Amino acid sequence: MNQIIDSQFIDNLQTAFHEGDKNVANKLEEAENVRRVEEAFRLIARKDFKALDGIFADEITFEIVGSPDTPMAGVTQGCRQVIETLENNFAQIEEQQPEIHSVVAQGNTVVVFGRDRGRFRPTGQTFDLHWMHQYIFENGKIIHMRELLDSAALLKII
Repeated sequence: MNQIIDSQFIDNLQTAFHEGDKNVANKLEEAENVRRVEEAFRLIARKDFKALDGIFADEITFEIVGSPDTPMAGVTQGCRQVIETLENNFAQIEEQQPEIHSVVAQGNTVVVFGRDRGRFRPTGQTFDLHWMHQYIFENGKIIHMRELLDSAALLKII
């Protein structure tokens, strides 16, 4: 597979956003924010990390919540540094099979719940974990990304 992320995974963002919300047609700001998250996933899928600078605010903060022993956990600030961190993190993963479970959007915040399976390159071990991504927008750009993941599953593979 040439792409990091399967395009069907990305297409499921809109479906999940619309599920169970009879007022979704009135949520224009939220729909635009979900579209921007979808755009970010498409750029990552194409390994076009540099293009993320058009979606990220200059002063973006990226936080992966986890214990100090958890690979990839920590806080990164600044657009260039966040892009480098994402590129490095995705370089450690292969055979990735992400799934969208649900999308919740309210005002300037989009939360995506999902599951990911794949292989951690440094050890060759497979993983299967659940995660949550929170995206906060300011002036149409992502200003804060927070990721919570099943760190116990990740610690088993290092």
